[in-house]
Amino acid sequence: MWRSLKRAIDMGLSVSSLPLLLGTLIAMGTVQPVRAQGASPLPPEMMKTTVEQMSDALAKYVSGASCADIAQLIQMLPTNSSNSAPDPSSIMGAVMLSIKNSPELQLIIASRVGPPLISKTIECNMISPELLLKVMSQSPSTL
Repeated sequence: MWRSLKRAIDMGLSVSSLPLLLGTLIAMGTVQPVRAQGASPLPPEMMKTTVEQMSDALAKYVSGASCADIAQLIQMLPTNSSNSAPDPSSIMGAVMLSIKNSPELQLIIASRVGPPLISKTIECNMISPELLLKVMSQSPSTL
C-alpha cells in the first residue's frame, strides 16, 4: 500500500498542481472542522508522513515562486466556505479531510509552509505597514 500511495502522491504533486493544492491547504486551515467524518483510510503515521511530504513540496514551490505566482495564488483562495467538501474516497480527499480535522497535521503544514509563505509575501511587499497596524489593533472578526 505504501508504494502505491507514494506513487499517487508523486503523480498528484506535479508543478502545475502545486498552486491549487497550496490554496486548498490554506483554505482548509481557515475553515471550521467537519463534524461527522469517518476515520482516515490511512494509518496515522502514514498520514503524517504524507502531510510532511506535501508540506515540504509546497514550501519548496513557494520559496521558488515569483511574486506574480504568489499574488495569483492568493487571488485563487476562496473567501468563504462555499467550496465543496473533498471526496473522502480518494487519497487526496482523505488527506485533506484528515488535515481539516487534525490540529497536529495543521501544525505540520503551518510550520513547514508558513515561514516561506510569510517570507515571500514580505519579500513581494504584499504585507503593508497599514495592514500590520490594523491587525495589531483589532481582533480577526473585525478586520
